[in-house]
Amino acid sequence: MTSWISALIWLATAAAGPAHVPDPPEQARPILVELFTSQGCPLCPAANLYLGELDEREDVIALGFAVDYWDIYGWRDTYAQPAFTERQRLYKTSLDVPRVYTPQFVIDGAAEAEGRETDAILSALQRRRMAMMAGVHVETLATGNGNHTIEVSGAPPSASEIWLAVFEPGWHTVEIEAGENAGLDMQLYNPVRALIPLGHWAGGQAEYGAALPEGTSGVIIVQGAQGGPVYGVGEFDRDALGVD
Repeated sequence: MTSWISALIWLATAAAGPAHVPDPPEQARPILVELFTSQGCPLCPAANLYLGELDEREDVIALGFAVDYWDIYGWRDTYAQPAFTERQRLYKTSLDVPRVYTPQFVIDGAAEAEGRETDAILSALQRRRMAMMAGVHVETLATGNGNHTIEVSGAPPSASEIWLAVFEPGWHTVEIEAGENAGLDMQLYNPVRALIPLGHWAGGQAEYGAALPEGTSGVIIVQGAQGGPVYGVGEFDRDALGVD
């Protein structure tokens, strides 16, 4: 485990409680949009720009996952991890996609589209919004000194997994020195640095805690097992103000 990932500090473990369905929030939760990308992929620079454009919507949380299978073509992606490739392979099975590829957008774990298919991406967002059901609630609370408490409650449609995605918010520039994109200053948006499994969850109440490294933010993802649909998300900033 790298020293960067070891900077994550777990403050609490899951605590199951009685089944409880919270009241529906006043505003529907955001939709999670994941881009599977690579610094070695010729079509990915444009897809990363579109990911940033999508994140301007109030109903979207956007994350960039760098896969590692382009690394054999002359340039090692500075954000790629095998765990991100494995996540994409789970979507390949659950969404019945013939192969893994980049750039690929996955919309709330329920649909996918190629990076250039902007109409298909927007249509998938609309369909997901129409089909979204209440029942899972994610709440994050800053407790001071960069620490956060994460509460998950409700009744998911099926047995679920809870993940913490740690990412570097905003735009980041990487100078590509070799491979298909050699000479390009590639713009990346919300690149994920770590994907941490917090455990399985079948409903009720659970509580976790985390302290993120400086310069990062977090997204809690509640979704069906083995790359199933997303049931709940919650985003939090490492530098949010703590409680008094």
